[in-house]
Amino acid sequence: MIVAFTSNLRNTLQCMAVCDENGDGVPCARPSWPSRFSQPSVEAVARKLKRVFDQNALAEYLSCTEIRDYSYYEELLIQGLDGINRRITAGSLHPFDLTEYPKIIRSHDGVVRACMYIGSFDPFQLTHLSVAVRYLASSLCQSDFVIVVPEGSADPSKPLKTDYGFRLSIAKMQVEGIFDPFIKVLDLGVQADTIEIMRRFIAMHRGLTLELTHLIGSDVLPIAARYIAEDMRRWTKEARDSGVRYIHRVHVVQRGELAEAAERTRAFEEESVPVVLDPNIVATPSSTDFRSRRAFTIVLPTNAIRDKMEIIFRYHMHKSWTSDQE
Repeated sequence: MIVAFTSNLRNTLQCMAVCDENGDGVPCARPSWPSRFSQPSVEAVARKLKRVFDQNALAEYLSCTEIRDYSYYEELLIQGLDGINRRITAGSLHPFDLTEYPKIIRSHDGVVRACMYIGSFDPFQLTHLSVAVRYLASSLCQSDFVIVVPEGSADPSKPLKTDYGFRLSIAKMQVEGIFDPFIKVLDLGVQADTIEIMRRFIAMHRGLTLELTHLIGSDVLPIAARYIAEDMRRWTKEARDSGVRYIHRVHVVQRGELAEAAERTRAFEEESVPVVLDPNIVATPSSTDFRSRRAFTIVLPTNAIRDKMEIIFRYHMHKSWTSDQE
């Protein structure tokens, strides 16, 4: 089971990360990492991820305010990895070889248990990573890995959306080489909306059983419910044409109140699509914080990302997402 998110976590981390205002050389405190995870696949991810946060903490141009923000997510990811480790040990999650996926699909007995996480991801960032990791750690999860795909279709409601290629590259910079075999970014979104991305993904699994979970936020639930009948017609048709035994599920992550949830899920039930309403609330900044408030501390600071952002931090052309809270 995933360690439940509590509203006290943020306050705890704020207390942990005390700024060196007196110049006494006291470092900013960070969450403690386990000495070792029992599952090799989780341990490999943890070592790489810890190295990212370690290198970040050593950057002399970052203050404790930035380290505190990063530590908030660091704690969430540690909790998530612990949950994944326990699920693998219990046999409810099986690490999937994503090295050449989907060109080469090394399935377990012809069954692929995948989760599709699709969004504008403008940009993909630590909130999205936390959602994916916490999903895999949850006892409610029925997938072995998460596929991340930015949408590439035009969206009239988001006329200033960054171009698809750039959003894809930012996502890859944070995931590739770190989160195998649990999360992978795929280039499936060129000029495609969610319906088309899913269709393309289904077509890649010819002759296999595809147990696909669609991971969405509660803010997307109303529109997903409105179009689920049309979506399922297209996806089941593609599955038939491609020789795929297709099972579709929906996992809803809370992004605030789940208003009228029962009414919304009725549309899925009519299409025989199981819906899981995750009780854990994702109380984290959004991509809007990144763009409108210049909160660069919500993007995982891998070497590739840090190379692009260092000049911003060195010259203080940024703003912490907690700096103006209370």
